[in-house]
Amino acid sequence: MRFGDYFIVQLKRVLKLLPGILIMTVIVGLVVGAIGYAVVNSDSYKDQQMRYKLGIVGSTEDDMLTMGVNLLENNDDSKLMLDIQQFDNEGEARDALRSGEISAYVLVSDEFINSLNALSNDISLEYFATSGQRGITGIMMDELADIASELVVSSEKGLLALEAEMKNAGFPSEAVNPQIDQLLLLYVGAMLARGDMVEFSELGLANGLTTPEYYSISLSLFFLLLMSFCSVSFFLGKKNATYQFISAKGLGAGWQVVAEFFAYFLMNLFCVELIIFFVRRLSGLGMLTLQNIEIIGDTFLIKSEFNIIIVVLLFSALGFFIFEIVTGVINKFLAAFILYIGMAYISGYFYPKSFFPDILQKVGRILPTGVVFTYMEGLHRESFSSLVSSKMIVGEYISLPKYIFIMAGYTVIFVLGAIVNRRRKIRK
Repeated sequence: MRFGDYFIVQLKRVLKLLPGILIMTVIVGLVVGAIGYAVVNSDSYKDQQMRYKLGIVGSTEDDMLTMGVNLLENNDDSKLMLDIQQFDNEGEARDALRSGEISAYVLVSDEFINSLNALSNDISLEYFATSGQRGITGIMMDELADIASELVVSSEKGLLALEAEMKNAGFPSEAVNPQIDQLLLLYVGAMLARGDMVEFSELGLANGLTTPEYYSISLSLFFLLLMSFCSVSFFLGKKNATYQFISAKGLGAGWQVVAEFFAYFLMNLFCVELIIFFVRRLSGLGMLTLQNIEIIGDTFLIKSEFNIIIVVLLFSALGFFIFEIVTGVINKFLAAFILYIGMAYISGYFYPKSFFPDILQKVGRILPTGVVFTYMEGLHRESFSSLVSSKMIVGEYISLPKYIFIMAGYTVIFVLGAIVNRRRKIRK
């Protein structure tokens, strides 16, 4: 038997199994798309798009306080991430904090106002947050509260120190007041110029990716990973006697595996391209919004059909290897499901990989699922303009040729492993 004849036989098997596989693929695609839509439209994600809310309790009729609050709300860069809400009494602020309406509040007590009026500055502002609030919100609120108090407390200390030193040196009030006003203007000018001192970059959820971008990559890749799981029927009903018979006809284990693998790969690739085609049509008809398209992978799949061929190739090789090694229908399902879920989880498909311990991040990165994830990150960052490197504003450097080479290496290893196992079956 010639290789071409056996390959055609496998293609005919694919055509026979294709309707059922397509139905499974569509179902899996809808489930993954629904998960992505739920993630991006969840309350936890929407909370990330909102500015932190800082409450201020007490009277702000004092000129210094009024100026500080107005500068924070209108001029300082913190206005991009901070909303200030004023409360008449601490009870209202405490209730708002408990209900989650604000992230923290600052208490401007009467004693603090009196200390300002007396120029003693011996009372500090009090800052309140929920107990145990040590996540990113707690850290951010500490910093934002520092910004709010810095404009009042630390600057006032500087003004009082200047006044005391000049009076001790014998300067008259007519000379002291202009110097205090000038220092105050310097404080205000320094605050207004903070935005020019540094360059702010949004790091996003992980390695420079926003939440929609991150989950668009991860869920799209998880869908491609499950594609091989949907095609498990391709491996059912095969017997060792069949392999031995074909080998006796002159087609060895190596050529058998290569023919079956390429037929299996083409089937998976056809399913991916078909789904991409329908997504494009639905998008053209206006049935999918831009946000929905991003969720199911428009940015990373539809605009990079050629680039994901190697991804489909690697996942097909992984699935082929698993289904070739494992015997029994139930065993094939369980083995593939457990391995896919485990590798996807460690590689950060379900949860941002930056939250894992360093050792798990390293393991997840070298797994086939992790290599593919990094490759897709690189494609996104360079806008698919080149396969030379990933040019990023933030995040680590990604060499695309390196990861293409690694994916090709994994593919060869899985195919060779399947060939070795096929030879073992033929010899039995």
